[in-house]
Amino acid sequence: MTTSFSGIRLLGTGAYLPGDPVGNDDVVAMLPAGATTSEWIAEHTGIVERHYAPATEATSDLAAAAARHALAAAGLEADQLEHLILCTTTSDWTSPAAASRVQALIGASCPAEDKQVACASWLFGLDHGARLCATGKSAVMVIGADVKSRFVDPADHRLRPVLADGAAAVILGRGPKDGTGLRAVHLMSDGTKALNMYTPAGGSAMPASAQTVADGLHRVHMAVGGQQIKADAIAIMAGAVRLLLTDIGWGLDDVDLLIGHQANLAILRGLADELGVGMERVPVTIDRTGNIVAATLPFTLDEVLRSGRVAPGARVILTTAGAGYAGGAAAFEFPHAA
Repeated sequence: MTTSFSGIRLLGTGAYLPGDPVGNDDVVAMLPAGATTSEWIAEHTGIVERHYAPATEATSDLAAAAARHALAAAGLEADQLEHLILCTTTSDWTSPAAASRVQALIGASCPAEDKQVACASWLFGLDHGARLCATGKSAVMVIGADVKSRFVDPADHRLRPVLADGAAAVILGRGPKDGTGLRAVHLMSDGTKALNMYTPAGGSAMPASAQTVADGLHRVHMAVGGQQIKADAIAIMAGAVRLLLTDIGWGLDDVDLLIGHQANLAILRGLADELGVGMERVPVTIDRTGNIVAATLPFTLDEVLRSGRVAPGARVILTTAGAGYAGGAAAFEFPHAA
């Protein structure tokens, strides 16, 4: 389903990566001997380094750091925020919402809530935030943050090099209804594949116990092969982009940048090939961040904006796919030069 928006502007963005970069050699040293090599990781995932949060930092700490950068970029104080949405798969607790702690850490007083839709969490949060702005709010913060490294089997040579920690935030507000800003969001879910990749224990279906911990059931489990996950992710993102473009009347040639979920460089390349888009239009951050889950889209958006890669009038598509399955795409048209 695609929802069109008018007059929704991006007021500011910010990002945060915890700790020092962790290189592939460091990750290989954490894994069982002979499980993989630095070269294999770089070649098959595109990742050279990533960041792991120290034990003293929870998801809310990362989110708050990114939030402060976004507030500075927007020229706003925390008490001017009217709603805060924290999009994450690794909330500080099962209850209450970690967004409550983010609110306290940054000094805000607005309603605060968590949103969990796996890797698609931030895109679903973007849609929610835009709807709040469309119905009267003037400053809504949408944060993507995850500390996913803590939910991976230390011996898992497939996921240990990939899943990492980071956060990024955007602030949405209202602006002129001149055809620029957030143009539309398309969302999808396919619950028939919910258990293709999931974390079995810790919820109401399987409460935590000594046995679930011993059995490693609080870590990410892939019930299908990596090639299936890759094919499904490409299909979801390509399909969402095509539907979104059709609904708003753009062609792929009209798109200046295609920001895809940074799960694996091979998936990004597969998406570009499927859509017939050159990689020069596909920003890559996974080489330096790993897969930071709900934070990948806002992190990459923040980077291209701060680097000056988004020119006045640029048209940008963001797309994601994740467990659930859930995914979608969003279209921004940035203000034209005065």
